[in-house]
Amino acid sequence: MSEKASLSVGSQDGRPGAGSGTTAAEVAASSLVAAEAGSLLVSLEGDTVDREVAHAGNSWKLLLVDDEEDVHAVLHLALQDVLIEGRRLLLLDARSSEEAKAMLAANSDIALILLDVVMESDRAGLDLVRYIRGELANRSVQIVLVTGQPGYAPQRDVISDYEIDGYRLKSELSANQIFVQVCSAIRTYRLRREQESLQQDLELKVQQLDEAVQALRESEANLIRAQSVAHVGSWNYDLVSDQMHLSAETCSIFGLPEGTVGSCRTYLARVCAEDRAALEQAWRVFIERGGSFEHEHRVMVGNTVRHVRHRADLTRGADGKALRSLGTTQDVTERKQAEEELRRSNAELEQFSYAISHDLRQPLRMIASYLQLIGISLADQLDAEQRSYFSFAIDGAKRLDRMLVALLEYSRVGRLGEPPAWLESRAIVDEALLFLQPAIAEAEAGISIRGKWPRVFVRPDEMLRLLQNLISNAVKFRVAGRTPQITVASQVLAGEWLLVVTDNGVGIQVGQVDRLFQVFQRLQSRSAFEGSGVGLALCRKIAGHHGGRIWAESPGEGQGSRFCVSLPLWRGEA
Repeated sequence: MSEKASLSVGSQDGRPGAGSGTTAAEVAASSLVAAEAGSLLVSLEGDTVDREVAHAGNSWKLLLVDDEEDVHAVLHLALQDVLIEGRRLLLLDARSSEEAKAMLAANSDIALILLDVVMESDRAGLDLVRYIRGELANRSVQIVLVTGQPGYAPQRDVISDYEIDGYRLKSELSANQIFVQVCSAIRTYRLRREQESLQQDLELKVQQLDEAVQALRESEANLIRAQSVAHVGSWNYDLVSDQMHLSAETCSIFGLPEGTVGSCRTYLARVCAEDRAALEQAWRVFIERGGSFEHEHRVMVGNTVRHVRHRADLTRGADGKALRSLGTTQDVTERKQAEEELRRSNAELEQFSYAISHDLRQPLRMIASYLQLIGISLADQLDAEQRSYFSFAIDGAKRLDRMLVALLEYSRVGRLGEPPAWLESRAIVDEALLFLQPAIAEAEAGISIRGKWPRVFVRPDEMLRLLQNLISNAVKFRVAGRTPQITVASQVLAGEWLLVVTDNGVGIQVGQVDRLFQVFQRLQSRSAFEGSGVGLALCRKIAGHHGGRIWAESPGEGQGSRFCVSLPLWRGEA
């Protein structure tokens, strides 16, 4: 047997040749198997169970690195039935540092290494420690040096210079010492792995937090850019402290330095005097009733009047007291200027249309009258062709007069006429049918009235004209040889009144629906159907003036049409 294997049990310093010649194997066999057998059973009494109880796939892995076979045998015998925290030990064997490296590569979850120092070289074990802690960067595995030759690895030097977790002399080992060392090391390994797991989780959460903060900063930057592009700022008003924190764009809108903190009083001072009372009243109602706040008013920015639009919501405490309001401010000055310009332009256009249509009718009637007089006075001198010329001229003058009348009516919608009033919608339909009774009788048309007819707040004359035009068109644009069947239906849906006039007439060509509601646009020839081409345009203007809309549907030419009008229903009665 080698000099290393001939360690003396009674050696004081553990150096080779210092003892009586008793081998390490004999010491192990006598002290661990015989002398300490009873002690081992006692010490492990609470941690040993039947082999079927332990789960083999969930064992603690323990690597034994020693070049002596009898050391492996004794340690296997001592640890074969040990349970630590309900898990068995899975013992792995390596006879050299190179075998140990291979084991470590194949088993990354080794919990404990019992490591000899002197193996294929005098410092093989210590070099393996450096490899594990350095190249593998494994700080979790517990390393306990178990040496029979402390002269090659003095305890103070090894503990100081190497990252080991325990130091034991083979000559001093007992079953209890082995158990205590293994149990302590395994528990330390488990705690360290838990710490590493917590550290990883913490690092992951820190990373996620950093990413969230970065995303928040990017989102805030995008919001600032978006507010600048849309010219919409935001603000946060604390009602308790009367402090209003303004975004950068809000400060820009009001011509204030970025970061300005305002108050209700300082803001009201900027509002134009004519708009201040209405704003205060709207704000009081908002605070009392909640809901959403929306208000437009004028403010002074330097010497310039600007139009702004506020929108806000309200946060209340548990006691119902208003605490905070978060809102937006939009500069709508350009929109207001455009609306005012559009109103002025429309007013001028309507006045112009009215003047043209009214003033042109007088000379036009004069032309038609004198043509008729000339035709009568020259009747005996005109041949058939010349008389037809006079007829064409007179007919053209009359048609132009009808177009001027229609244009005059179109310009009057929303400007002249009766004021809005509450009416029974069915009564308007009945009145329209009464006016159209001669045309309905001539066409032998069948009229069907269906649905629920609500009480509506409308301009009586305009709504009567809308229904007359829609029903009149359904009667007029009929297919020759086909009895007209017309349905006038009413429905209340989602706060709106839906009126539908359906016919089985000439229908609408595909792609021509958009032209229907334009002024002087005709889809049918004048020779087949008379008309000015203003009726449906007039209907569209009436629907729009009541806050609604009109549209047409048709499967195609010769297949009938549906004209739909949707108008909002007012709440309550005036």
